Amino acid sequence: MSLGFTSQLNDPDLDRVSAALLRAGQRARELARQTGTGIAVEIDGELRILQGADLERALKPSDEG
Repeated sequence: MSLGFTSQLNDPDLDRVSAALLRAGQRARELARQTGTGIAVEIDGELRILQGADLERALKPSDEG
């Protein structure tokens, strides 16, 4: 799985968008865990709500590169 994207435009702000989106997603997962709520995600084209152990697994760094 590829995380982020590379812009073909010469715009320094767009170069930082991918990292900002990844940080926002990580923070949303952390907040959901802390508050005991679920978080909606799309996995393989299917909408799922991650909670509990599924959410904990999503917080761990992936081995895929």
